[in-house]
Amino acid sequence: MTLLGAAVAAAAAVVLGGVLRGTYPFGSHGRNILDLRQQFIPMHAYLRDLITGGVPGDFFFNWSSGYGVPYIGDFMAYNGAALSWIVLLFPRDKIDLALYVIMLAAIAAAAAAMTAYLRKLRPDAPGWLAALAGVSYATCGWALDDGGYMTGWLYGLIAFPLICLLCEWVRQKRTAVPMLVAPFVIALFWYSHFYTVYMATLGAGLVLIARVLSDPDGGSWWNRFTGAVRCLVVVVIGIALSAPLLVPTFKSVGYARPSPDETFHPIGWLSFLGRLLPASEGVGQTPGLAIGTVLLLAALSFPFNQRIVRRERIVWSVAVLLTLGSMQLRITHEIWHGFDAPNGNPFRQAFIVAGMCVITGWLSLAAGVRNVLAVAVPVVLVSALYGAAFGASSTTAVTHVVVPVMVVVTALVWAAWCRRPSDLVSRVAAAVLVVAVLAEVAASTYAVDQARGERYTAAQPWGPKQAQARALVLSAQDWPRQRVSPGAFSTVNDPMLIGGQGPEYYSSTIPDELSDELINLGFGVSAFGRAVVDPVNPVIDATFSVGARVRADDQGELHLTRSPASPFVTVRPGKTWISASPGAFGLQETALGADVYAIPKLTVTPAVGSRLAISDRRPGLLTIALPAGAPAPAEFRLAGRCTPGSQLYLSGPRFAGEALVNGQWTSLLPPQGKRLGTYIGALMSAGPAEANGAFDLRLRTSVSTQLPVGAIGCLDRGKLDKAIARLGQSQPAAVHVGGHSIDVKLTPGTTGRVVMGVVPTPGWRCQVDDQTARKPTQVGGLMAVSVGPRDTEVTCAYRPAGLRLGLLMGAAALLALLGIAALLMLRERRSSTPPPPVD
Repeated sequence: MTLLGAAVAAAAAVVLGGVLRGTYPFGSHGRNILDLRQQFIPMHAYLRDLITGGVPGDFFFNWSSGYGVPYIGDFMAYNGAALSWIVLLFPRDKIDLALYVIMLAAIAAAAAAMTAYLRKLRPDAPGWLAALAGVSYATCGWALDDGGYMTGWLYGLIAFPLICLLCEWVRQKRTAVPMLVAPFVIALFWYSHFYTVYMATLGAGLVLIARVLSDPDGGSWWNRFTGAVRCLVVVVIGIALSAPLLVPTFKSVGYARPSPDETFHPIGWLSFLGRLLPASEGVGQTPGLAIGTVLLLAALSFPFNQRIVRRERIVWSVAVLLTLGSMQLRITHEIWHGFDAPNGNPFRQAFIVAGMCVITGWLSLAAGVRNVLAVAVPVVLVSALYGAAFGASSTTAVTHVVVPVMVVVTALVWAAWCRRPSDLVSRVAAAVLVVAVLAEVAASTYAVDQARGERYTAAQPWGPKQAQARALVLSAQDWPRQRVSPGAFSTVNDPMLIGGQGPEYYSSTIPDELSDELINLGFGVSAFGRAVVDPVNPVIDATFSVGARVRADDQGELHLTRSPASPFVTVRPGKTWISASPGAFGLQETALGADVYAIPKLTVTPAVGSRLAISDRRPGLLTIALPAGAPAPAEFRLAGRCTPGSQLYLSGPRFAGEALVNGQWTSLLPPQGKRLGTYIGALMSAGPAEANGAFDLRLRTSVSTQLPVGAIGCLDRGKLDKAIARLGQSQPAAVHVGGHSIDVKLTPGTTGRVVMGVVPTPGWRCQVDDQTARKPTQVGGLMAVSVGPRDTEVTCAYRPAGLRLGLLMGAAALLALLGIAALLMLRERRSSTPPPPVD
């Protein structure tokens, strides 16, 4: 009941905070910000469709996004946990509510897990007090501030106390059962979210060291050492058991778009320590260390509590301080993040420090706080921190109120207990403390949610617009004969959220080859190449078999447009035709197999009064320099001539500026897009040429930037239609697309190249008849396989890199575990067998 009480109380307090502010699902304030909106909700919608058979892909490959992308990395990074399957309990149009419930379930589980661990440490102490400490951990600043929108991170919050609990079980109960069970639990957590569970495992290692050195009931040093070794063994075996998915995930991360190099810079100690105060907020900038006023006071009392043996106080105090300091040092920062410094929040391990503070606070409360020093020092320290951080940017108005109120309430409750009151007074004091702590959690939830909502724009949950878009997509569904693009009206992962098979895709595991090929074809990207921006280009649509797409008119109303597109699989001549056109226009033509663009010679003219300096000295580039102090934005013109009736397309992947199209200034890149790799502009429609073929396109910029020399492509729709018709006649006899495979039956006598509308990311292997499977080639970025006149079929299959190694490691770990269990059971049997009688 204690564990259930902790779980319910933690979830209820968070719900109350949402009710007070009116945040979804209790009011009009949205909670879909940042990665919750763009990644976790769409990924979970896709998982639901995958489980129910609503998408063509499987757990290896995702046909919905990016014209086909690997899926295992996304599964492990975003929705591999058991709690993610909660989405099956909700209708698809309630996916936002499902993610909210998953967050509550994770917080509740973390509260129960920490409560169980604390009870294991001090089983004789009051259970309700352990539950209160468990609630304080599960609703720490990190959980409310960061985990609230990074749902997957919350599995690390659960894993930390549970791994600590498993280690205590393995250390104390030296039988085969703990050794056999614990590795599977650890493997389950590493499956759930390896990133934060890695941090949880490191944190549990620190706790184990502190316990080995300080446990008053630990026995001899040899007993402590062997217990630690047993824990280490089960953790290593548990991680190895997760290798069948973990190794392919690491491989996919290795193939993914690399993160930009980041140099860690510690923040000021006042900003750092100020986050110990409840209701403080600083998502992505400062560590969410808050554990509530009561547990903070209790943790600060620990070093001065004379009821705790000195060695335990010294060891734990040093452990907490060193862990706290490790967050501000570059080398330990690298270790915490697996030597891959993130380009977002640099304090993602803050929940470990919060957990260790809760543990020390519990140890102090369980022992009883009786000496005046253990009470006075924490009050003075918290008061000093409160005064120093009162005006800090992370401190909220709620912080200003709750800290002094909670200090007073805690002091009164402590004074009541010290008087050795009657049972009634003790119960009233306990009830007051419980209500005060839960009220503080609710207030902190309110404050954090409000501050976060003021900083970031929150999208509204699934509504009529998303429902309309999905209905339009489903009405045109005809995979694999054609793709249907849902656009990006809700998120940059709308193919997963809405449905269809569009190019939009945003993931930390996006293959680098895919990102590069799409950029070369004229796609834009954001988030350092991890989010794909669709150019909505007819040549691209024709090449990748996009026969229908959802579009919005000038009034924002959605409607479905259809256009001719080539088949998903075509047969091309053996000698690839390569376009001579520059940049994205040329690669598109190569992928299509036809010359459809004309690249005119441009005349570049700065506007009257503009101080722009435009130069073509760099090969292939127009350098547009805006002198310091010059008026901005500065305007210039691109003029030239196309075939009458042509459609103009502007290529400016690095152009930080705007173009005047249909009477509106349209941005290719924001000025901050000049930061290398953050943004790359997509190919943009610039309207039709004039009746005589001439064009005069106005552009403007506020920074020095650049354009390709061949920035304008003139698309001849007649040539494009002929190219599509020609490709339509080159279909093979039959095509079957499976979850992660493509099977092509060839027309007898076929020779040349079989070209498939997917980018060949690492893991694809193709086999012609009974020949040896080999890595496919590519034509203009599309996967291709050469065939001869006697060949009858082509089979391509995607297998995640590292899968075989992962399976071998998992099998070896299982065998090792069974061997260890057998030895332990044999030893137990021998020790329980009575010695033979002595004659």
